[in-house]
Amino acid sequence: MKIFFKTNEEKYLADYMELVREFEPHVTEGSDGEDLILSMEEDGEQLTVIIACDYLPEKYYTITQKIDISRNKLAKIAQIKRISKVALYDVLKKISGVSLPYGSLTGIRPTKLFHDMKESGLDAERIFRDDLRVSEEKTSLVSEIVENQSSVYLKEEGVADVFVNIPICPTRCVYCSFISAEISKVKRFVPRYCELLREELKDCRKLVNDAGYKIRSVYVGGGTPTCIPDDEFESILSLCDFGQSEFTVEAGRPDTITDSKLKIMDKTGVTRISINPQSFNQSTLDAIGRRHTVEDIYRAYAEARRYSFDINTDLIAMLPGEGFDEFRHSVDEAIRLSPENITVHTLALKKGSVLKVGGYDNTSDELAAKMVDYARAAVGEAGYTPYYMYRQKYVSGNLENVGYAKIGKFCVYNVDIMEETTTIVANGAGGISKKFDLSLNLLERCANPKGLDVYLARGSEVPEKRRDFFIGKN
Repeated sequence: MKIFFKTNEEKYLADYMELVREFEPHVTEGSDGEDLILSMEEDGEQLTVIIACDYLPEKYYTITQKIDISRNKLAKIAQIKRISKVALYDVLKKISGVSLPYGSLTGIRPTKLFHDMKESGLDAERIFRDDLRVSEEKTSLVSEIVENQSSVYLKEEGVADVFVNIPICPTRCVYCSFISAEISKVKRFVPRYCELLREELKDCRKLVNDAGYKIRSVYVGGGTPTCIPDDEFESILSLCDFGQSEFTVEAGRPDTITDSKLKIMDKTGVTRISINPQSFNQSTLDAIGRRHTVEDIYRAYAEARRYSFDINTDLIAMLPGEGFDEFRHSVDEAIRLSPENITVHTLALKKGSVLKVGGYDNTSDELAAKMVDYARAAVGEAGYTPYYMYRQKYVSGNLENVGYAKIGKFCVYNVDIMEETTTIVANGAGGISKKFDLSLNLLERCANPKGLDVYLARGSEVPEKRRDFFIGKN
């Protein structure tokens, strides 16, 4: 049902509504008026949060907490938002009878918050568990990931990653909301896109040198970069040597992984590739628009294993038509193939996706939890350990996406992008460059034109804009 919510704190409304929406499937009573009204009052170091709710016996829920007014403005805002969201969570929990696994947290990077707390000398585990209402299990998962990241986690001036975006796919998956275009619809634009991208990469090299960045990872993503013609693919990868130790290509679709593509990636120094089944059930692949077979997955693995690439494979829990047995089969098959990384996603109904528009229901929390719990136990028993995570809006069971890897096989770029500790120089349509300020622990962003059509029209403007962002105007 719809929960009617109002607040006098409009600047926090989006954050509050993310939390409210998580509870709506669990609240059955209706109301003709406002269900919840949140207001706040500040008195020096004291913050009082008042929530009016007709469903509570006392009609009002009030908490008063001390805030540190000596901290900077951004830190103070974060405190206020956190305290008020916990109060809202407590009320929503009371009227629904439901506890969410991540409690009052709605952000996509729980591990980043955990890192920040630890670096400030705080007891992050206690705060997650007791103050933010995160479950014991999820607090333990976040803590384990943060500990595991110690071998690759880095905050250092002058270090950067390079991202290269090729937002083109063979087909569009029903859960996808990315800007990626189907190659059959944009084939005639591919040469011009690649031409602009090559020019951007050449400028990227000059920018990296002028700024004095040391590049530790290059990630070519999309989309499915391996769906473009071999000559265009090789011409782009050949411009991606920045002296990095890790070079990843998101090959993704098994049906695009050919021997010629593998030879090109091997020749240009690629160290990691993705082969992403999402499911090992043919009926599911057909339903989600993948247009490849289960046999293609096995073939792609066998061919890739003739080279020295580390391999990642993605699976998604709660896909249409799948129950626990189908998902368990996919997990077991992925483990049997023994890739270096296995990433387990929980389906998120994103705006603009076919599933979202079609009204697909992914709110079976118990099933979602059973799936991800099985995956964690099974991959753990097989020697994989969790090393990065992120969350999304509208995700099944209020859960998460977790990357598991064999020891020594963590993807540096995945950690950098999720923990937001590293400058990223982005190339291509939809790429977002990020400049990390170590002294402020803050990222600034500079976005490239988003859609393929807009990039084709304005891509030539990117180098100057990006140079101004990273170095400043001459």
